[in-house]
Amino acid sequence: MDPLLDEKIVITLARGFTEYIQQNLQIHAVREAYGPSRNEGLCYEAASGIGFGGDVEGKLYFCMDGYTKLKMLPVIFEQYGVNLGEKGMADSVLLEFSNQIASSIIQELRDAGYNITLEPPENLNHQMVPIDLSTNRQYILIFFLQDRRGRKYMGRCYLVLTLKKF
Repeated sequence: MDPLLDEKIVITLARGFTEYIQQNLQIHAVREAYGPSRNEGLCYEAASGIGFGGDVEGKLYFCMDGYTKLKMLPVIFEQYGVNLGEKGMADSVLLEFSNQIASSIIQELRDAGYNITLEPPENLNHQMVPIDLSTNRQYILIFFLQDRRGRKYMGRCYLVLTLKKF
């Protein structure tokens, strides 16, 4: 197994996320912080978990706080052509959005030669999600989001990556 696999995945995740956000939403995502984490769980207002398996097993959590969700929803809705007035669409649109991000990142890892399959996303809004640190390695990436002109603060996105220990 590749000793630098974790670093390759974290770097691919960071680059893939910023590129996807800039290309599809015209929002600047600046990596504010990243590194290993010892948190025993997570809970956010908007969170989705996407598992993956194959050569590498783990889960990717795409998380936002309430402010970020409030600022990002209109932009994401516009990308998918969904009317903001439709009720009950926010969760499904956010799940699809996180699934698209994960798919593009997993595709890059597949192109690099790793055999990885993606599981369907699950809605984890307002839920305490425990993370077993005895069986998982955990990394967190925090992104500062700004509008395309760099004038308007859009909030922060949190990507939490858990990988099964060998």
